[in-house]
Amino acid sequence: MTPRTSDLVPGPDSDRRSGGNRFAAGLAGLLPPDELARALTAGGRWQPYPTVNQRPAWTAVDQDFGKRLLAEVENEHAAPWPELTASGYLRFSVDGNRQLFETPYLQRRDRLARTVLATALATSPADRARYLLSAIDGIWLLCEESSWCFPAHEPRPLPDQQAPTLDLFAAETGALLAYAASVLGPVLRTEHPMVADRINREVRARVLLPYRDAAETFWYDAGNNWNPWIHSNVLAAALLVESDSSGLVATVLRILRGLDHYLAHVPADGGCDEGITYWWCAGATLFECMEILYAATAGTFDAFALPLLGRIARYPVVAHIGGPWHVNFADGFALPRPGTVVPGLLHRFGRAVGDSDVIAHARALAGPFGRCPMPVTPGASLGRSLGVLFDADWAATSVDDFPYPAQAWMPDTEVLVAREHPGSATGLFLAAKAGHNAENHNHNDVGNWIVAHDGVPVIIDVGVGNYTARTFSDERYDIWTMRSSYHNLPTVDGVEQAHGAAHRAAQVVATVDRAGAELRLDLGPAYPSAAGVRSWSRSVRLQRDGDEPWIGVDDQWDLDRDPDELALHLMTATPARCDAPGVLTIGPLLARFDHDRFDARIETVDLTDDLLTRVWGRAVHRVTLTARTAGRAGSHRLLISAAETSQPSPRSAPPTARRDQ
Repeated sequence: MTPRTSDLVPGPDSDRRSGGNRFAAGLAGLLPPDELARALTAGGRWQPYPTVNQRPAWTAVDQDFGKRLLAEVENEHAAPWPELTASGYLRFSVDGNRQLFETPYLQRRDRLARTVLATALATSPADRARYLLSAIDGIWLLCEESSWCFPAHEPRPLPDQQAPTLDLFAAETGALLAYAASVLGPVLRTEHPMVADRINREVRARVLLPYRDAAETFWYDAGNNWNPWIHSNVLAAALLVESDSSGLVATVLRILRGLDHYLAHVPADGGCDEGITYWWCAGATLFECMEILYAATAGTFDAFALPLLGRIARYPVVAHIGGPWHVNFADGFALPRPGTVVPGLLHRFGRAVGDSDVIAHARALAGPFGRCPMPVTPGASLGRSLGVLFDADWAATSVDDFPYPAQAWMPDTEVLVAREHPGSATGLFLAAKAGHNAENHNHNDVGNWIVAHDGVPVIIDVGVGNYTARTFSDERYDIWTMRSSYHNLPTVDGVEQAHGAAHRAAQVVATVDRAGAELRLDLGPAYPSAAGVRSWSRSVRLQRDGDEPWIGVDDQWDLDRDPDELALHLMTATPARCDAPGVLTIGPLLARFDHDRFDARIETVDLTDDLLTRVWGRAVHRVTLTARTAGRAGSHRLLISAAETSQPSPRSAPPTARRDQ
């Protein structure tokens, strides 16, 4: 009998927090190779989810999800499958365009995943037969593709079929086909054995053999999302397809060594310096690796007591603002794309590590993001969709309230978050970062901060637009969204922060207590010598104690010269108005500045990139506070409060911080 997903991981009441010394040798040393070999399901026989012939399991799937998915598949059933062309592949090497090829590439895979599910969910044999043929069309099209690798990740303008490149999406394609074969397997093997054989052959040739036989690649020992993202898909494909037991064990051992490399880079606080969007491709895929191995060894391989896993699971709780909104430092999206957030997966992660806040947060996410992954997207792949659909505990739970912790300080990632009202999205919310300018998916943003009100961002990090050839090239920091002058940061004589690990925050101190939370840092080292910054002390504080909560941003600078221009920048989601001297109205907020020494200029930044317009609409806005007389030493306070709250002027504001802890 196929186990429920809820049987594959420990329940929420399990005490998973004490790891002891079990992990001293890493994941690869958790089980001796011979014991791992005995525990692993025999090659090619792992069956984590019901097959299409196990009708009671599929008729029990959420009926609302089934109706919506079947309607969508029926609407596209007669339409031609998206076309992939050599000229589309070449466009990346010609002008850097990624979307021309990537869009139909992903549409093919989304459609195949939906069609596989529709085949299993269809209630009539005639509909199942129709959808099966459509699924076979999709399977065959993917098997006929010259490459499963994105053009942006391929070292040649066009791929070489004899030397396949294993990237993120080649690995995902392998797992997609392997899961499709797992669900449709009994029918394929009896009615279309050549299709089943083709899947096995192509997955082995394009994913398993390149992974196992190639020299270690740049991502194998990396600390970014490539490592667990690829490994989670290779692991699933190997367990579902690899018929040679010795080959399977060798693959799993190599995966464990690779994941140990990843864990060695993960901040000890469990943070994700790539931002919340990439947590779903990094922390979430790491969990999937652990969950798959737990299931495939009948619980013998159990890494969920590793303390770092528990801290990784908490990151989405920490990075949450309110409703669908999230802190989006680096290449993140303040409003995640549909399919990226899979609440059911996070619910399983919370149960596995025994964290009630993570469990509650996942249940609350089901409100804005839905209980089922619909439509199936690359963020909610076929494997993730199956995991949600056959999780009995998730199906039985109800939507919850977000836990909304009062504050959190991640000392290794160097990110602070705090909210005015613990347990609620109402009022002020602050996120601030220190860090350095060589982080994964880095923006030049040391000392940046975000303010939200009632769960919605107001003073913002704009985020990132569509990727092009420039995005990961020497021209990355020519893109305006990556530059410090389009973050909530200063410039001196027009000089912005510079890229590189040496350009980092110094003297970083965080204070959190019942009265509020504060991050202090020197962001001077983030600037190149041309800026002449000896030091730039910044304090960002949320003060919740008292009748008039506020957020204060205090800057104190020491330069090596009297600059011609000194400016402080603010990026806002709504237009700012200067209704009175020294008072900016920004949506529901008032921001008070020293109008005796600074002038305010407000400009609109038009948006044309569809990823940015989806989040912010047709424009964002930039406020520039320019010093009237820029001295080599000086200070400034920006004081932010809710518009209905009366606040003192910045020069007579309360002290910057309480440092009693």
